[in-house]
Amino acid sequence: MLVATAVMTACGSQGLDPGAVPPPVSKPLVVRFLDVGQGDAIVIENGASRVIVDGGPSSGTFGRALDSLGLNGARFTAVILSHEHFDHYAGLRALFASSRRIVIDAFFENGNPALNSSLIELRDSIRARVSRQEMMLHDTDDPCGSGARMCTLVLDGGARLEILRPDHQGNSPNNRSVAIKLLGPDSTSFSMWLAGDAEHEAIEYFDIAGYDETPGMSARIMKANHHGSCNGITARYLDMVRPDAIVMSLSSTNDFGFVHEQTVELLRSRMIPWYRTDVNGTITIVSSGLPGSTYSISTQRGMASQAGDADRAASPSTCANT
Repeated sequence: MLVATAVMTACGSQGLDPGAVPPPVSKPLVVRFLDVGQGDAIVIENGASRVIVDGGPSSGTFGRALDSLGLNGARFTAVILSHEHFDHYAGLRALFASSRRIVIDAFFENGNPALNSSLIELRDSIRARVSRQEMMLHDTDDPCGSGARMCTLVLDGGARLEILRPDHQGNSPNNRSVAIKLLGPDSTSFSMWLAGDAEHEAIEYFDIAGYDETPGMSARIMKANHHGSCNGITARYLDMVRPDAIVMSLSSTNDFGFVHEQTVELLRSRMIPWYRTDVNGTITIVSSGLPGSTYSISTQRGMASQAGDADRAASPSTCANT
């Protein structure tokens, strides 16, 4: 396992603290779910702070997204890898290209054994920056380096991320996905729950671990676990998160039948609208951060709650609660 640095001090007021509170100045919060194909790639901006959660399956595709957003030469408060699957980590390699001049204050990942050359390449880049004291490394199993199961990352504009320790005994990379709760500067106006590719076992762990109570899993927006697979969403999960809307990241040519018809049926039965990158392109959510305000969801194309070309019913065993 990788060893996390105990305390992140390089970011100053943007540091980690298990009991941190946001600064008083509120600034707009922008969350982009990038259309990078079959994978997750999320960019969060709040004031001077930027955070990336996963980078999709291609460094070329993710690099072009960085170009289009004008992020070459930018500083990122944190980069968080939810788990060590190719469609989540491979694109992150683009961040370390010297020509991009990107600065990263802290990198979070769980350090599970690397079984392929592309993950080894990414970790070599991480270790090189850590060795030069240009970046700090945190193990998501101990995100603050203090033994606390929850760690707060405070952003410049008053938003904060609660990074929640995954199940140490998770039986697969998906079930070792780190969970994150994003709270806007005014947390009653905007919140989001993200949990990588967590499947039923991990969802049960979130419940047992008490995350439904602390920090509370209720959120206005939920990123669908595992690209809309029925093994990533359950009725109990929706009861815990109680989202206004769901966002899914996937490709229109995926071979898995995502979004599963069982997922669509469950969301329809709850009257929860959904957005999906294969149909809607990049999905942008904006919250002003002001008390009593609301948030907006915009897409490159299409409308909410549309079907996709790859959608099909999953086998009962895939959807079974194991």
